[in-house]
Amino acid sequence: MAITPSPLPGTSSEVRHQFLEPLRTVYDQATRIRRCPAQSDWDWLTKGVDRVLANVRSGRDFLQSFQLFWHRALQVGPYFEALASERRLGMVAECSALLRQRVDTLRPSPLAQFEALAAFDLYAGDGHYLAHATHDPRQGETCWPTGHFFALNLKSQSLFPLMLADLSGRKKEHDLRALKRQSVAWLRQGAGKGRKVLWVWDKAAVDLAFWQERKAAGIYFLSLRKAGMCLNVEQERAIDFAQPINQGVTADRVVTDRRGIRVRAITFCNPGDGAVYEYLTNELTLEPGLLVLLYKTRWEIEKVFDETKTKLAEQKSWATTTTAKAMQAHFVAIGHNLLLLLQDWQAEQGVANTAELERREKRQVKQPAELQKTGRTLPLIYTVLQRFTQATFKLIRWLRVHWHRPTPLPQALLHLRTLYAKL
Repeated sequence: MAITPSPLPGTSSEVRHQFLEPLRTVYDQATRIRRCPAQSDWDWLTKGVDRVLANVRSGRDFLQSFQLFWHRALQVGPYFEALASERRLGMVAECSALLRQRVDTLRPSPLAQFEALAAFDLYAGDGHYLAHATHDPRQGETCWPTGHFFALNLKSQSLFPLMLADLSGRKKEHDLRALKRQSVAWLRQGAGKGRKVLWVWDKAAVDLAFWQERKAAGIYFLSLRKAGMCLNVEQERAIDFAQPINQGVTADRVVTDRRGIRVRAITFCNPGDGAVYEYLTNELTLEPGLLVLLYKTRWEIEKVFDETKTKLAEQKSWATTTTAKAMQAHFVAIGHNLLLLLQDWQAEQGVANTAELERREKRQVKQPAELQKTGRTLPLIYTVLQRFTQATFKLIRWLRVHWHRPTPLPQALLHLRTLYAKL
């Protein structure tokens, strides 16, 4: 049942209220909300977002800062008990999933210009490790880091946690081992009947037999070829160079491994430095250049990890339990997804990152001009998809400054517009 959230602490912060409004909306739709006299679920949700944005070094650091800003008592014991609550985790996970769906619905995708991708759900997946929690048990003379696996929706840029790494008896879990632990339904991520799901992963996930089995369920993969893979060319596929997206593609082949498993190998040459890349996929219908573009887009998940670690300072696990670690992953995803919606809202208000746009335009002019001197051109895949991947330091610092201040929204936006105008 949905429960009306309690008033926001510090409601005088209009920026904070605007930032949290999408989360408030999905909270009203959630079914796992329960009444708790000690601390409402809404307060717990907002407290998690507070911590993601707070730039603190530890749980005690956060608790003390929270009390000083909001003049509310917050005890260490109950806070860490809530982090270990399976019931709270279920509630946070549901709100995280609803928020992700909201982002996917509201955000337009530049990939929509390619009609062939309309039938696909597109995800980039990768592992992400944080420093161990302060009180994590030691493995010998040291503590192992906490492993997470995340996915990024390549159409909307929404982030969501996939799973915790299984570190039983190992320092790190291999990406492929983690994938093999998951069901077909999990890999399809709720895709409807007839929809295709394409996972873009780095070389760690290359296992042709695994992906061949999943193809029967409409699940496809795209990755780089591993060094040393023995593949035999079975067929040369024609490349339609009348399609601008295929610029830079030098080969499109059907290849087989020693077990006779057939996949597609696409070769692409970067005209800037002459580097040659070979991509493997079990998807046979999309233009080869479009698949090269999708793998290039996979880099966005790495940039998002940089956002969460460097800009949001989420570098360390919050607590020792697997429940707390999973909850932290959901709060990190919530923070990223709220930042996406905040930037969309700012754009609607006419606030643009002028300085960064000017820098990007200069790069777009400079590189083709340099290539033209040698008679080469820049392939379309380097210019067709232009969007910001992560929130800037300027935006995050601005958000932190106004998080606790009673600044009217027009004044706060004027401040941000001024920041964005400076190089």
